[in-house]
Formats: sequence, C-alpha cells, structure tokens
Amino acid sequence: MKRLLVLGAGPFQLGGICKAKELGHEVITLDYLPENIGHKYSDDCVICSTTDREGVLKAAMELSVDGICTFSSDVAIPTVGYVCETLCLPGVSAKVAETMAAKDRFRAFLAKVGLNHPRFTSGTMLDDILSNIDRLRPPVLFKPIDTSGSRGVIRVDNFTEDTLEHAFNYARSFSRSGCVCVEEFLNGVEVGGDGVLIDGRLAFVSITHKHLNGYVVTGHSLPTNINETEQVHVVKQLEDCCRALGYNNGPLNFDVIVGVDRVTVLEMSARNGGNGLPAVIQRSTGVDVEQAAINMALGMKPDLTVHGPSRGSGSLVFGHPEAGVLRHISSRNSIMAEVPEVYDLYLTVEPGGLVSTFEHNGNMLGYVLFDCTDPKAYNNIIQRILDTLSIEVK
Repeated sequence: MKRLLVLGAGPFQLGGICKAKELGHEVITLDYLPENIGHKYSDDCVICSTTDREGVLKAAMELSVDGICTFSSDVAIPTVGYVCETLCLPGVSAKVAETMAAKDRFRAFLAKVGLNHPRFTSGTMLDDILSNIDRLRPPVLFKPIDTSGSRGVIRVDNFTEDTLEHAFNYARSFSRSGCVCVEEFLNGVEVGGDGVLIDGRLAFVSITHKHLNGYVVTGHSLPTNINETEQVHVVKQLEDCCRALGYNNGPLNFDVIVGVDRVTVLEMSARNGGNGLPAVIQRSTGVDVEQAAINMALGMKPDLTVHGPSRGSGSLVFGHPEAGVLRHISSRNSIMAEVPEVYDLYLTVEPGGLVSTFEHNGNMLGYVLFDCTDPKAYNNIIQRILDTLSIEVK
C-alpha cells in the first residue's frame, strides 16, 4: 500500500479515486468543498483549495504522501507540479505544468520553439486585445486562458467594436486570472485522446474521434476518424511538444487539429481526460490509462499491454438546454435494458438537484458509455440513448 494525494474530490475525479482504492492504495482527497462526493470514497480528506500551492504542499508533507496527482482538472496541474518538484515526487515539473495550464503561455512556448500554433494575442484589458487584433485574421476564438471544458469560448467572425467587447467580456467572466487569449480559428478535424509518456516517447496513445456541438464536447469514440498517416503526424507533433517542454514521463491528455497541410496541438495536460474518456479507451484497447497515471504518480511501472484486437467504443456526454431542477432521468438498468450496447451510466446530478444550461462541459448531467462496433452507428445509438434517458427539468 502506498499513500496517494488526489487533488479534487468532485464527480470528475471520482473514477480515479475509486480506481486508486481498488488498487489497494491509501487515498487522501483534497478539495475546498467538504460535501464533494470523492471525500466519501477516500481514506481521509483535506479541506483546501487545489490552487493553494502552499496549503497543498503543507498537507502533502504532513501526510508523508508517496505521490500526488489529479484527474480531469487543469486548474490543479500547476499545484501538482509545484508539490512534485518541491518534494522530489514522481511527476510533472512546476515550469512544465504552468506552461501547459495557461493557453497564452502555451501558445507563446510553441511560437518560441518553432512548433505549429495559431496566431494569437492575449491580455487582461480590452485595449490589450484591440491594439493587436489587426494582426489576426477572422474568424477568431476568444478563450479564458485558465479554464477547460469549453468554458467561456466564443467565436467572432467580424471585428466590430461591439462584437469584440462582448466576446472579451464573456470569455473574461470565466477566467480566474481575468486574462483572455484570442486566436485564429484553424480549419481541420479536431481529435482528442490520452497517452502515456515514458522517457519522452508515447509508449501508449489513443487518438479518439472527438464529437462536438459547437465547442462543447458531446462524446468520444474509437476507432478515430483520421487515417494512419495523420495519426503518425499527430504522435510526432505531440512528442515534439513534450520533448521541447521537457515533459518525459507521465499521463498526457491532448486536443489536436489535423489540417490539410499541418497538425497543430491546441491543448496538452499532464493528466487523464474527463467525460469518460479513460473508460472508452480501456473498453477499446484494454489499457487502463487511469491506472497507469496512478502507478506513475507513485513511482511504479505502468501496464500498457494492449489486450487483443481493438473494438469500437463510445461515450455520450449530455446535459439539458435549460436550467432548473432535475425531476426525472432514467436509471442505469432501464437504459441498459432499452439500449443493449450501453454498459455504464454516470450522473453528476441526481433527481432533485439543480441543472445548469449545457453551454460547456462543466454543466453536463452525465455521460453514457457504450459499445459501437460500427462507427456509422454512433449517431443512431446516441439518439436511442437520449430518447431513453427521458430527462425532465422544471
């Protein structure tokens, strides 16, 4: 048994927390919300913000932890890096974590080392953006620099004073630092996925078909929707980025645009993906990337053996177009009975709970995992699932 400190105890960290417990480790959850569900499954908990570096460091020292990690949380990654570096624990360094965690800093890094990136500008004031906006060609995307899950992302096609001011204020409202990154929109196919780095190489990688509604992720599926040559280019670009950063060992979640003539890394993080992505990958390949992340955080060798031929698997991330109170949603068993391809359902809101408008992935109601042997059947399966869910919001 080893002692693992997990930053975050919300629904997005629950799978990793339970996995670490199943592996026989002592798990301490750290989160500023005492009522978060992950605390109920851990051996002990610390009530502290995951962005409070000194507070987390103090807890890690007092608890004599063997490792620290997070699941599906970009905001916690800089703290993970700070504690790993200070206590010489296995994991990402502080500098690498900080570079990957902020969109403007990551874009500037890519530009400095000569890797593909969208042209961009950033700032905490609208005047900062307006003074540089003429260097960019519309359409552009306004993004808060320090959030994930498509929070605060808005597209601008025409550079008028009103549209630019509205987009800036909207994106800035989601930023903890008040800073906004504006970047040129890149044409191409957006893919996602998870990988595991060992000695600077992707010892395992799974590139998914990323399903989107605008900029909101509505699911992932395997096999991917890009060809083998494009997959090779994606792997090379990811490894080039990691090599330039100096990130050599650990989990890697990524979003990449595959264009006609180039591959561009949009986002990278030293963690596993959310929204059921690790489960889709494990169902398809047999590789448990969550277990690999836990092992590496504790200084143990991960098992990356692909078990047999891969099979089709998918996820549906769902929410509701209106805010209110969740009155009804079908049970896991009833959905599995009606849609036999389904093998799991995960809810972030139970009946009686508050529902927020599904405008970003932080407001999702849950996700469904299912087998999908024919990629062409994906849309049909998710429609049957949505019909069966019978979501009622008042």
